[in-house]
Amino acid sequence: MVVNETGASELNIFIFFLMTLTSVGYFLYEIFRRYRFTQLGKRENRYNRPAERWKYLFTNVVMQKKIREYPVFGMFHFFIMLGFLILLVGMPNMAIEGLFSTNIHYLGDNHVFLFVKDICNTLVIIGVLGAAARRMFRKPEWLKNGIADFVKLGLILTIVLTEVCFHSIRFALGQDQNLVAAAPLAFASSHFFVNINEITLFTAMSVFWWTHFLAVFSLCFIIPNSSHLHLVFAPFNSYWHTIAPKGALSRIEQDDKRNVVFGANYMEDFTWKQLFDTYSCVKCGRCNGQCPGQLSGEAIKPRAINGRMRKHIDARAPLLMQGKADRAVIKREIGTKSKIDKANKKEKHARKDKFKSNLAGGLFEQEFVWSCTTCGACLEACPVSIEHIPKLIDMRRYLVLTAGNIGEDMKQVFAGIAGQGNPWGYSYEEGIQWAEELSVPTIQENPQAEYLYYAGCAANFDATAKKTAAAFVKLLQVANVNFTVLGSSEWCCGDTARRMGNESLFEETVNANIATWNRLGIKKIITTCPHCFNTLKNEYPQYGGEFEVIHHADFLAALLRERKLVPTQSFAKRVVFHDPCYLGRYNDLFSSPREVINALPEARLTEMPRTQERSFCCGAGGGRIWTMPTANNLITANRVREAVATGTDVIGTACPFCKMVFSETVKLEGSNDNIQVLDIAEILASNIQLPGGMPMRPEVLLS
Repeated sequence: MVVNETGASELNIFIFFLMTLTSVGYFLYEIFRRYRFTQLGKRENRYNRPAERWKYLFTNVVMQKKIREYPVFGMFHFFIMLGFLILLVGMPNMAIEGLFSTNIHYLGDNHVFLFVKDICNTLVIIGVLGAAARRMFRKPEWLKNGIADFVKLGLILTIVLTEVCFHSIRFALGQDQNLVAAAPLAFASSHFFVNINEITLFTAMSVFWWTHFLAVFSLCFIIPNSSHLHLVFAPFNSYWHTIAPKGALSRIEQDDKRNVVFGANYMEDFTWKQLFDTYSCVKCGRCNGQCPGQLSGEAIKPRAINGRMRKHIDARAPLLMQGKADRAVIKREIGTKSKIDKANKKEKHARKDKFKSNLAGGLFEQEFVWSCTTCGACLEACPVSIEHIPKLIDMRRYLVLTAGNIGEDMKQVFAGIAGQGNPWGYSYEEGIQWAEELSVPTIQENPQAEYLYYAGCAANFDATAKKTAAAFVKLLQVANVNFTVLGSSEWCCGDTARRMGNESLFEETVNANIATWNRLGIKKIITTCPHCFNTLKNEYPQYGGEFEVIHHADFLAALLRERKLVPTQSFAKRVVFHDPCYLGRYNDLFSSPREVINALPEARLTEMPRTQERSFCCGAGGGRIWTMPTANNLITANRVREAVATGTDVIGTACPFCKMVFSETVKLEGSNDNIQVLDIAEILASNIQLPGGMPMRPEVLLS
């Protein structure tokens, strides 16, 4: 085609519109088809509180909040995103210019828009070259790299350069001279074409124009079948992000109907938003780059959750829509991937649906499903608001409640909670002795107490955690706080049961606790366990449990500010503080524990490289403290080595689980006998004088 003053030939116009209709039609069809797939999931309300949702959308999509956490790449990404959006607006005008040698009024002759578009062309070029250089020379370990990624960058660069060259030649031919000032990049580039003959320029302009739109049409076919599908789905996914408290899992509706599936097996067991996640995923790997399990060499790979599920949806959804997908609850043991492959081969001729076996067994090894610590690092890292952990929890719910596919260690944990009110299965008469030794009044003895100290399972039954409870109780007594404990009537909060997938046991526990506490008139609860704190604060309201819940880090910091506790003894030690996931990342409690440590004279607070929102998990969460021997816990060993590398004297924390696994790992390491692992309550207690003038020694209170 030769573009001249008479415009394009009718054949070329026909070809162009046919290609446009085909490529754009394919693009829209594939987008709509996948959207329909997501609607096969369970119903879920993601439309409430629109003002909060729009604010989140603006912050994370428009302002690129999480992308900007990597400033240089964030700048490149922003350049590409902004520039391409402007180019999309201008594409119809370029099409008209090439086909009919005219422009769209108020668009093709708008000096302001053309100037902005020209600047955006420059930004996209910088962004694409920067992104390519990053992938080639400064690629983070978590970033997935492949030929397809460079092809997409190449197409974007082609689209921009051909647009610039097309308008440069128009300027060189003396066209659009009234727009020269509005397109400085195109005008500057036109100088490369001024000495070329007119026929060659018309041919080159035609080539650039067709190349431009062929690249655009190519993207229409590539985007629906690649990670760049997030360009369409991710903004909506951000709007529909959860606005529940970060640390709260959702309830599942249970009834007495037969054959009801609890948890998630097939795609239709997940919610529509969880399915929508899979098409919003960029597959960038940021989640892998923050996942403590992945970084420690364990089985979990957050990025794989959405990738594998997407394959499952693409295979199963068409069958569901045709009514050809059956379902069956298969109670077979889930083993390694090799065993799964063998089982699948045996069943191959007996079924057409390759995902007939339960989802966790068909797509994920059991080790994958259970190795997650639920620390939330993947949620914090994801730039498009993917919710990885709820999917894994729903798989666990299926394995526990529907398939009955769990090991003996988990059965013992559930039996202990159901029968004795704690995962150890110990009698509470054994556990409450520590409180009796410290003369702590029970709620029967002090029913008018302002605060209930909810010690939690660890503080009642683990020797290491008991020292934290003893230190905290002594601090409360010194500060004359009117508090009480439940005594032998204290029952597990349910966190362990819920994170391990036993939602039924969790609900029974929660409802029983709420009924008891309401009857006792409890209003304010203090806890030394972030897991208890998160569950009581963020999840009990789902069942009508409205209590004021305070973590001891906040409570101690307030007592120090009010000078009800006044540190007097020197604590000339280096303390590195480890942020517990359920305290920091889930509940944004970062400053209070550090305030407690900094209140001690001569204490030197240090930080590990991974801290606060980016803190590295201790490896005990998600039920792993009961199922993963500390000696085999790669995550714990990783974190302890990081703490030791700071040259610290004390590893400080504010969570009994963290303290338990760190203490054991420090002993296992052997060479770190000089390092103490202490809760902030123990650190502060060693610096506070009793009425008799002696500092507390929490380590001997329960000798």
